[in-house]
Amino acid sequence: MTHRSLRQILGPLPAIYALVLVVLASVALDQASKHHSATTLKTWSHDEDIDLYKGQRLNITGLGDEFGPGSYVSLNFNYVRNQGAAWGALAGMRDHYRIPFFFGVTFVALVVLGVYFRATPPHHRVARYGIALILSGAIGNFIDRLRLGYVVDFVDIHWRAMGWQYHFPNFNVADVAITLGVGCLLLDMIIFDFKAKK
Repeated sequence: MTHRSLRQILGPLPAIYALVLVVLASVALDQASKHHSATTLKTWSHDEDIDLYKGQRLNITGLGDEFGPGSYVSLNFNYVRNQGAAWGALAGMRDHYRIPFFFGVTFVALVVLGVYFRATPPHHRVARYGIALILSGAIGNFIDRLRLGYVVDFVDIHWRAMGWQYHFPNFNVADVAITLGVGCLLLDMIIFDFKAKK
């Protein structure tokens, strides 16, 4: 690959530095927040069995009366070990299937993100930042799986409104980065679809 074609793919160097900074900062924030939750919220864990642990739930803020009839929303920090995918999916799968499966899925996701990034022109800045955020989230959770054998989740949200209540599954900073990244990709499609029609 020539120097010129590489620059065409990557775009201006300041833009590349910004994207690398987004990935590094997101991964660092994710790992630091997980370490903090493990040291402050985890009260006990078994030395060998990762299924055996105890964590405490810390209320950060809440609006309304949790036990009253009206609307209510609360934000809590709650240490949880997630051995599965999002929302604990596939957590019950046996280790000799689950671990290679998640490593394989992560590898495929990274390859797909790389191909998608290469195919995305430099002027699609929102999409490129979206890919960087998704990449950072995938890396953050992969580090957990590689280092610990599970993903640390600690953000806990519960709400009730108009008679409907929902306890959202615990998540972490990497999950937030992935969600924001997907949002950026959708926003980029909307923006350029609008410009194309205009």
